[in-house]
Parts: sequence; structure tokens; C-alpha cells
Amino acid sequence: MYQKSLLTISAVALLNINAYAGGFQIAEQGTKAMAMSNAFTAVADDPSAQWYNPAGSAFLSGTQVMAGGDYILVPGMDFKSNNLNPTHPSTTQMKRKTLVVPTIYLTHQYQNSPLTAGIGINAPFGLSSDWPTNSPFAISNTFSEVKTVNINPNVSWRINDHWAVAAGVDYVNLLSVHLNNTVQSMSGKGDGWGGNVAMMYRNDQLSFGVSYRSRVRLDIKNGTVVGGPALAFLGAPSAVGATGAVSTKIVLPDQLNAGVAWRPNGDWLLSLDVDWVNWKTFDNLDFHYAPSFVGSVITGGTYFRTLPENWHATTAVRLGAQWQTSTAVSLRAGYTYDPTPIDPKYYSPGIPGRDRQLFTVGAGYRVSDALSIDVGYMLVYFKDRYQTASTGPVNATRNGTYTGNVHVFSGSVVYKF
Repeated sequence: MYQKSLLTISAVALLNINAYAGGFQIAEQGTKAMAMSNAFTAVADDPSAQWYNPAGSAFLSGTQVMAGGDYILVPGMDFKSNNLNPTHPSTTQMKRKTLVVPTIYLTHQYQNSPLTAGIGINAPFGLSSDWPTNSPFAISNTFSEVKTVNINPNVSWRINDHWAVAAGVDYVNLLSVHLNNTVQSMSGKGDGWGGNVAMMYRNDQLSFGVSYRSRVRLDIKNGTVVGGPALAFLGAPSAVGATGAVSTKIVLPDQLNAGVAWRPNGDWLLSLDVDWVNWKTFDNLDFHYAPSFVGSVITGGTYFRTLPENWHATTAVRLGAQWQTSTAVSLRAGYTYDPTPIDPKYYSPGIPGRDRQLFTVGAGYRVSDALSIDVGYMLVYFKDRYQTASTGPVNATRNGTYTGNVHVFSGSVVYKF
């Protein structure tokens, strides 16, 4: 009997990845771009073009290196139960998080050639959540963390003074994953491959660009699962601390970014992006447990189960602006509306599945012809979520109000050889 209960509980327990972006994507992969709310597909005029639109690299001269990153401050998400929650009245708060997401880009234009080569190393997917082990929903959500690194070499070809195209390869390494609750703790690693293509048109006043990145399947083949303390409460004390093997996969979404930028004069730059992310790839998670006592307890003896997610594709609209106040100083601002891909029926506290608005500001300073510095700030403003769609003895503990915002600070240095 307890095995059936454990199967129900563990079916809602895994892949609770908290990200401040839509789904679990981190769109902020360059300081200048972030300051313009990532409306950068048709701008792509610094080495972070390797991520936003590699075709833009064809218009960069010489060799350029960019190093920087984001400092993400999550003050703590607040939860307050409602009448549909069996633990009502109850409250809890996600633990304060500070995270660093580094980026590095390199581009090199070959002399007397239309060819430019480049590489980007960044972390466009991941982050973590950390709810207390005594929270109302601790049996399905406590500590979860996903760390990835994306290595993306590209080549771009400048067709003429106005047109360029590019193509590249994405290698994503899932450095570590931790998916924990009071029933079990799970950890593992994995990797996968994808590709990308892009194009750009630009003249003195107008530019537009399109960039596509394929989905990437990350196979977690040698994961480890450990029985948690809740197993004793549920009637399986001998499984507490027992270790078994588990494998699964995560399919990162393909995405299409299209943008247009307008330079009405030498001082102003205005940009618009429409970004589509195919979160339909995150439809379910299949878990294969190796025969062991802990695996048998968690799955009810089947050693296999499917966790439905059923996310949907989303489209974000981004606006950016830059004002060149002098030859050395640029001021920037932007706004984004980004809806959640998560249906209320499948909501999990591990992922802040709430519609969000991004408000950004930033500045750039040109120290010399070779060196420039950029800084930026983003307020991630989440719409409060009034969760009422969670049903069942375990999931119903998620019903309530979720509030909280995130702050992102970014900085980078560009050096031209």
C-alpha cells in the first residue's frame, strides 16, 4: 500500500528547476543586450552576437573578446496557502539565492576574406530553487539545481556590405542536476548536441535579423537516487538512505528570434524583438530506475514512470533603446513581456511559472578605441500567482499565492585587437 503512495508522491517530485526567465531559460547572455531587454537580434554589434545572432559577427572588425556575466539576486519567493490547500493556513519562503552566470565570447574576422569565426561559452539554461524541508509541499519540492554550460562555435559569411549569414554547433553539458524532496534525492550529469543558423541585413539606418537554434536532448544516463526521510513516515524506513540508479532525459527547446532595429539619427538606436521558444519539447519526463529496493519503493515495483509536464510554446516581445550621449558614453533601456509556458494544472513551486515583465537600464563607456565597458540592471517583475488548479493529496499542498521578484546585475568588458 505504501508503494502506491510513494509512486504518487514521486510522480510530482522531479525536475523542479527554478529560473527567473521564461521556463528555465536564462535569456540574459550579454550586458549590452540585457540593458536593451535582449532586443538584440537585429543589433548584434558586439561579440555576444555569437549567442544573439552570429551573422552580426560578420560586421565586426579584427579580433574581439568579451568577458562578463550576470549576478542574480533572488530575495526569496513567498508562499501563502489558500482554502484549497490541506495545510491551510500555512506560509513559507524560498531561501535567498545569489547566483553568478559567466559569459565569454570571441570573434575573429579573417583579413581580405568575408569569413568570420567565433565561439561563445555561456549558460543559457539552468538555475535553482531551495524551499525549506518543513514547507507545506516539501514532500515534492525542496532543493533543486541544474547547472549547464553551452559551447557554441560559429562561422559567419559576409555576402556583401549589407547581408550576412551564419551557422554553428551547440554542445550543451549538463554539469550537475540535483532534484530533491523529502521522499528522495536525485543527482546526475549529461550532455547533448544541437545547431543554429542565422542571417542579418543592415544599412545605415535599418537592420533586421533572424536566428534559429535547434532543440538539444540531454541524456542523464548514470543518475543516483537516495531514499529520503519521508519514506520512514510513509512506512518504508529501511529505504531511508538506500541508493539506486536512475536515468532520464531533458529536451531543451528550439527557439526562433526575429528582430528589427532602426537608427533615426547618429545618436539613437531603437530595436524590437519577437522571440518564440518551443517549450512543447518539455512534454513529459520518463524515469528508468535500475532494479534496487529504493527504486522499487519509489515506482511501486515497475522501475519506470512518466511525469507529465505538457508545457506550451511562448512568444516574448522585447523593446530596446540606446542613446549615444557622446562618443564615449551610451545610455540604454528596455522592456519585455514574457508569458509563462506552464499550465496551472502542472504548476510546481520549483519553477516560478508566472507571467513576467522585465524592466532594464544600462550604460556603456568607451575607454579607448580598443576597450569598452558595459553595465546593466534588470528588474524581473513577476505577476502574482493565485494557484488553485493543483489537485490530489500531494499536489493540493501547492495551492496558494506566490509572490516575489528578482534583480539581475550585469557587467562586461570588450577588448578589440
